[in-house]
Amino acid sequence: MANTIQLKRRVSGVAGAPAALKSGELAHNEVDNTVYVGKGDDGSGNATSIVPVAGSGGFLALVGTQNVGGAKTFSVVPKSGQDASGGTDLVRKSQVDSLLLAKAPLASPTFTGSPAAPTAVAGTNSTQIATTAFVNDAIAGFGAGDMAKSTYDTDNDGKVDAAEIADAVPWSGITGKPTSFTPSSHSHSIAQVTGLQTALDAKAPLASPALTGSPTAPTATAGTNTTQIATTAFVAAAIGALIDAAPGAMDTLNELAAALGDDPNFATTVTNALAGKLSAASNLSDLPNKATSRSNLGLGSMATQASSNVAITGGSINGITLDGGTF
Repeated sequence: MANTIQLKRRVSGVAGAPAALKSGELAHNEVDNTVYVGKGDDGSGNATSIVPVAGSGGFLALVGTQNVGGAKTFSVVPKSGQDASGGTDLVRKSQVDSLLLAKAPLASPTFTGSPAAPTAVAGTNSTQIATTAFVNDAIAGFGAGDMAKSTYDTDNDGKVDAAEIADAVPWSGITGKPTSFTPSSHSHSIAQVTGLQTALDAKAPLASPALTGSPTAPTATAGTNTTQIATTAFVAAAIGALIDAAPGAMDTLNELAAALGDDPNFATTVTNALAGKLSAASNLSDLPNKATSRSNLGLGSMATQASSNVAITGGSINGITLDGGTF
């Protein structure tokens, strides 16, 4: 069986180096696919810094597709005459800036000189830019007009002739008029309103009504504790909440008592029974005889050794796996 040595590792979560490593200890972060090593020694075996040493996540690859993050600075800056021309050439920022200065922004551009645009078709009513030619054509289409006083106010009284005709229009000639009008305020006795007394007699009074048949009411929200009427549905829901969906064999007080063995001192009985058990919080520290317990479990002397100081005498070990854990 082959031996296996594993580095400290992180298979998911956050990219980047572990918070701490021992001096010379290696760790692999599968999130950014980078191997890190602890560098330096603070005197107690802990590294003073953690640096990436390998992996496509921490270094540029010569071939293949790779995402490069952050701002990159070249030790040799391209000269001013080395403008990008090929499809694979790097573009200098100064070259991009000079190209952008000659362009107008899409949002609220400020043009200079005599900017031109296509002339829209006559009658266009949209957000398309209107040229001077479009505006002049639109103005020319209005014509001289025909609002002459001699045509529309023939009797020269300052009112348009058509308005004077409307002053004398007969009631039958008015369109869109209401078919009825709100009557003036007045009152009637109950006897004067046909069927009103009979309709009132069929209603229940607000004070102490004597309802008949199967009267209904809105079901109150569960837990309501007011003077609101309780429906049968509200009562059924309250009882259901009391037994909390208990099984049919335990939904009455008698059935619950039977489940407790009809023991009025059930809590005391259980407490006395638990008193002889080991405490989970003690983690076996309350064993009466630890040596006998280890012997019964078949544990040898290794069971009493510290994990950081294990001594193995005799025997053999096959297939060792050293696991650095996770970070």
